[in-house]
Amino acid sequence: MNLAVLLGSIAAVLALAGIAWLLKLGNQPRIESPEAAARQAREAHSGFRPTEVALDGEGRAALVLGEQGEAVLLRPHGAQIAARVFRTPPRATRKGSTLTIATDERMFGDAALMLGEDEAARWAALLGRP
Repeated sequence: MNLAVLLGSIAAVLALAGIAWLLKLGNQPRIESPEAAARQAREAHSGFRPTEVALDGEGRAALVLGEQGEAVLLRPHGAQIAARVFRTPPRATRKGSTLTIATDERMFGDAALMLGEDEAARWAALLGRP
């Protein structure tokens, strides 16, 4: 292989990596705030009126409760934030400061929210799971 082909290949790879970086490809989206989680839950579920938001400490997931007892779980799924609507409070387990929400969907998976000890206990009680 001659030097020109090698340098051209390296330049092409670097150019593609730069384009991917500019387009923010490969970045996992984050839920920035409780207000953003409430807004995304309203967008995902027509007529949803949020009352409480549990936001993971790193913005990786959120659980939003609504006025009618329903809940919306938000989490990154690929390059987007995906939502799952629960008509009744979802199954949840608490282990220390982590609250894990079961979705029963293999493709979506369960969501773990790192909330801190007190907040995880409060949310487990809210969901009827001490």
